[in-house]
Amino acid sequence: MILIARILAALAALFGIVLGLGFLIDPIKSGANFFLSPNGIPGMAVLRADMCAFFLTGGILAAAAAWRQNAGFLIAPILLFAIAITGRTVSLIVDGVTPGAFVPMAVEAFFVVSLLFAHRTFAASRSNG
Repeated sequence: MILIARILAALAALFGIVLGLGFLIDPIKSGANFFLSPNGIPGMAVLRADMCAFFLTGGILAAAAAWRQNAGFLIAPILLFAIAITGRTVSLIVDGVTPGAFVPMAVEAFFVVSLLFAHRTFAASRSNG
C-alpha cells in the first residue's frame, strides 16, 4: 500500500510541477490550455505568479510527501484540488455546463481521492511503525 500511495503522490507531484513550470516558462501557451488569456503585462504576471504558485505548491508538497512518506505534506495539495472542484461546481451552477466541463473536474477528483488515500496510508504507516 505504501508503494501505491507513493506512486499516486508522485503522479500528483509530476502533474503539479510540470504545469507550474509551464506557466512560469510559457504562460501564454499554458494559459490557453486552461482557456485563459492574459490582459497585457499585468495579466502575464498573474499567469506566471498565481497559476505557477497554485500548481508548484501542490506539486512540491506532493513530491515531499511521496519522498518522506509524510501525510502532513498532503493537506495543502488535497485542499487545492478540492477547492478547485468547488469553484468549478459553482461555475456549472451559475454559468451553465459547457462541452468538456467535466474533464478537469474528473482529473481534480482523481487527485483528491488519490491524495486522500496516500494521506491515510502514510498516516497509518507512521502510527504502526
